[in-house]
Amino acid sequence: MSRPVRLSHTSVLTFRKRIPADLRGKVTGRQVRIPFPAHGAAPECTVTATLGTAEVKFSLHTRDPQVATARSGLAEDHLQRLFASLRCGPVRLTQRQVTALAGAWYRGFVGGLEDDPGPVVVWERFQRSFSPKVVLELKHPRRALMIDPDTFFLRNAMAEFVDQVLAEHAIPEVDLESRDKLSMAMWQAIQNAATTLERRARGDYGPDEMLQRFPALGAIGATAAEPAPVRPSHLARAKAPAVSLTGLAEAWGRERQPRAKTLEDHLRVVQAFAAFVGHDDATVITPENVVAWKDALVAEGRLAAKTINAKYLTPLGTVLNWGKANRKIADNPAQGIRSSGKAPPRTRDRSFTPEEAATILKAALHAHDAPGRNAPETLAARRWVPWLCAYSGARVAEITQLRGQDFQEVNGVWAFRISPEAGAVKTDKPRLVPLHPDLIRQGLLAFVTAQGDGPLFYKEKPATRDQSANDTPPAKAHPAKTVAGRLAGWVRDIGVNDPNVQPNHGWRHLFMTLCREHQVAEEASYFIVGHTRRDTGQRYGEASAAALLRELEKLPAFEVE
Repeated sequence: MSRPVRLSHTSVLTFRKRIPADLRGKVTGRQVRIPFPAHGAAPECTVTATLGTAEVKFSLHTRDPQVATARSGLAEDHLQRLFASLRCGPVRLTQRQVTALAGAWYRGFVGGLEDDPGPVVVWERFQRSFSPKVVLELKHPRRALMIDPDTFFLRNAMAEFVDQVLAEHAIPEVDLESRDKLSMAMWQAIQNAATTLERRARGDYGPDEMLQRFPALGAIGATAAEPAPVRPSHLARAKAPAVSLTGLAEAWGRERQPRAKTLEDHLRVVQAFAAFVGHDDATVITPENVVAWKDALVAEGRLAAKTINAKYLTPLGTVLNWGKANRKIADNPAQGIRSSGKAPPRTRDRSFTPEEAATILKAALHAHDAPGRNAPETLAARRWVPWLCAYSGARVAEITQLRGQDFQEVNGVWAFRISPEAGAVKTDKPRLVPLHPDLIRQGLLAFVTAQGDGPLFYKEKPATRDQSANDTPPAKAHPAKTVAGRLAGWVRDIGVNDPNVQPNHGWRHLFMTLCREHQVAEEASYFIVGHTRRDTGQRYGEASAAALLRELEKLPAFEVE
């Protein structure tokens, strides 16, 4: 294990390591890029070093011994993986690994620009340039050079970026097929990054739906390679079998059998953490890694401490604690780590203003007037989902997952059933929501009848393979959530872009505001939106569709035409 050293001519600590004897002369002149995350007060940085004939030496860019020791350990791990890969020759990358590598680049590029992305017009021009051109000078997007792909082969256009990504992940060589796949994946990641940064430039800092398509990056390379010699003090860790973070989450899910949404959320959180630390090995996760992740979430400035604790640290801690209890890992490195910050001050009401509501509903009425290249399901979601949310206060994903069979006439009252059978429901309990007369007047029932019994707002994909009962579902978002995310982007695009109001959830707040304003019975509003009843008495019995409709009709129709 190499240790940081202090050279006589400088106070900045240096990393030095001998090149293994079997590789001397074979790697001379090869460059490596080693990214170092932020550590305490030391900011993140990336070091580019050139391998010599007998050793590799480079500055750790710090005078702090603790920071230097942490960075030295990361450098040691990076170089050991590089040497093992060099011994085994070119690596063949799977499609998952290719996508994960492109995702690592995407996170770094977007993360470096999204706080201050510049004018919207820069990214609008950036996106248009991909057909038929590609932007190459990503380090200086405001002075981007447009290159015609018909003139340069894709592998040449993306060569610099492919080399950069491979070097940062200690992958010296890949076969030609893998390199071509990675070139295409990088091209697509650049397009995704441009789309996200255009949203950020508009003031939309909602969840990044693009991230969901990138899997966590696990180990890449030949695992059968002989490890380099290690000191006795590090022998136990070197020989310990790697335990996958995602594997722990999947095993926890198989044993605990949580509801589908809970398992999906836990898997996504674990994958996000694995992407942050740069590997999927649970045995080498440290409390410092978890603290750094927590600090990064806080630094984004968009999440309250309560959200970071409940939605990020708790799921990670639950999975790691299960791993400890089941003797998969020695300790739970997330134990006791919490965010203690205050929630950001609220600068406005969480409901849409009358003007914002009218803007969205009017645009929804005319969604089919300029279809563009959007799929019919996307246009249908724009047309009907805002109106359904406005007259029900439902969570947007509860609406986007509706199927034709969920609409029914109950004792003369038309209603739709929000049910866990269609997708995730926060309470895991179905509920019946009557249709406001204005929805029927607009022709909603005719639309539902024409669509049949299947999903209304997304295209249902057939299963691609048989899945046994013991298989853990992949950590992939329900299609309804993808539709909801795109709908949020559309709301921002039509002008409702105040970052202090949520582009979909604002309807839920507005519905409850209108219920109070028009004296809708509180108990009825709770039944409609699916809120937990306040006392034991309210938990007895059900609310009929007729009784709920009687209260819902107190809300006047929105006048937007």
